[in-house]
Amino acid sequence: MNQLTQIRSYVLVPLSLCIFLMVSCGQVKTTSYFTPTKTKLNQFQAVQFDNFVTEIEDFPKEALVKVPTESAQLLASKNKFKEVKHGEIVNIPVTDTIVVLGEISEYRPSSDLSYESGAVKFGEVSVTVKLALVEKTTGNEISTGEINGFSSMGWVAKDIYGSLADEIVKYILEIY
Repeated sequence: MNQLTQIRSYVLVPLSLCIFLMVSCGQVKTTSYFTPTKTKLNQFQAVQFDNFVTEIEDFPKEALVKVPTESAQLLASKNKFKEVKHGEIVNIPVTDTIVVLGEISEYRPSSDLSYESGAVKFGEVSVTVKLALVEKTTGNEISTGEINGFSSMGWVAKDIYGSLADEIVKYILEIY
């Protein structure tokens, strides 16, 4: 029985350390930059999220819908606007509606190999979204910006989409 306990400790300690390192090092990181704006969004009643677009062929198409959907759900839960929706808003006048447009401008999937600082890197995922908040009636830009999401662990790449949605909502609330 004592030998079994020793074997467990030889296996469990290194395994626990590996799991800890993978979880702590594999976090999704986001950064963003938006042009300063004098327009406050609290003068609008609704926010409409359109599907994101991209010309990048190997970008996961479900993310073009997932990011705006998650953003709309998160923003709606904040109860700042009368209506927040991923899709066409018809209950609020167009003069009181903001449209959020997004374009995936850069994407590096986890299957890409890269060589940086003398090391081969594999499994890193990065996504860059160019974002524009526009008035629905005129198409005039209220603000534009860019959000970058990065994960050093390819298997948590799907978390990038939620992180991008969080960053979008964070910005909208900042200029509310």
